[in-house]
Amino acid sequence: MAGVASPLSLSPAPSARGTSRPPAQTHASSSGKGFDVINAYKKAIEDDKVPHPIAAILALVELIEASTASTVTGLAQELTIGRKTLINTQPSLGVRAGCQLWERFFALSMGGEDFPSYKRTLISQGRSFCAITAPQCREKIADLAVSFLRDDCVILTHSYSRTVIQTILRAHKQHKRIRVYVTEARPGCLGMRTHQILTANGIPCTVVLDSAVAYVMERVDMVLVGSEAVVESGGLVSSVGTYQVALVAKSMQKPFYALAESYKFLRHYPLSQTDLPIPTTTTTSSSTNNNNNNDNENVNFNFRHLYGDIPLEFPTLIPISNNSNLNSFINQLSRPNSLTPQTRSPIVPGTPNNNNEKEKLEMTKEMIIINPIVDFTTPDLIDFIITDLGSPLSPTSVSQYLVAQFSS
Repeated sequence: MAGVASPLSLSPAPSARGTSRPPAQTHASSSGKGFDVINAYKKAIEDDKVPHPIAAILALVELIEASTASTVTGLAQELTIGRKTLINTQPSLGVRAGCQLWERFFALSMGGEDFPSYKRTLISQGRSFCAITAPQCREKIADLAVSFLRDDCVILTHSYSRTVIQTILRAHKQHKRIRVYVTEARPGCLGMRTHQILTANGIPCTVVLDSAVAYVMERVDMVLVGSEAVVESGGLVSSVGTYQVALVAKSMQKPFYALAESYKFLRHYPLSQTDLPIPTTTTTSSSTNNNNNNDNENVNFNFRHLYGDIPLEFPTLIPISNNSNLNSFINQLSRPNSLTPQTRSPIVPGTPNNNNEKEKLEMTKEMIIINPIVDFTTPDLIDFIITDLGSPLSPTSVSQYLVAQFSS
């Protein structure tokens, strides 16, 4: 694996494990001009074609452009502040992967040229990687993965992945008959975006409930998912629900393939769902992002800032909600009744009330935000990870690749 080339050179870096978290940056004034690296990142991520790692790299490249530093040391200090600001404020692990990648490229690129030329080289190569090399990664993955999709196969995919969609579209252009099941992927319902794109291109696609994965699994030939990050163990960090999809696929002996660009590889080694690194501060700009995927991430992130790092704890108090349906149902439960508890009929959600209307109960915002947005799929559930590095990798090969890149 040491001989596999990376699209962007890496070099040794301090491991993310065992290091103390740096002081939080409430505002990313990372240069003498007061450049805001967070706003630069959020502007980049507004483009639906730009994933989180690439948006992070673009933000750091813009930081270099705005930098007033006159030495390599000064520029390195500003980049360190900007990188830590992004990692500590943005919930996506893809941001952490992009920052790690750019940090290694910066360290390797230090040469003997004069500082202005060196700065121009950094900017040029950074923008070239984001505009040309990164999109080519997705193309390479689609070229490799399409060979796994035989004619007349049925695929189950989870949520929304640009790379998965591009692979399915590539198979469709090759006149392969493909049928797709896609999960709804609540609460963001990003599976509906997948359904919209595939059906618009003439590919039969059916949306299934997240709770119906086991029901449809016997009908599919393979599971194909994307990822937010690939960790050192070869496991995936992806949209919540991916783990349970993988568990069902394993139990029914269905192949589970993950598609992941190499710039999403992350030096982190989680052992359980609660080992994923989580930002500990919040910013005013984090709640203003209009990107659908980021909106869900930021909601979860703000909750964890207020209540701790581990979601889904039992609340000490029932949250007060503006949901009129929920309040109406609670009022019915607490309303005095002349009947004894043994003879009183139970109140069933969705049944007509006194006004002949049906009460529709839905999760409140408070209920949603205590749920995670991503989960960790363990490497033992993954058959292959298809990347832009060449032949498909086993989870063990991912670990070997990362060790080779960061120790060379």
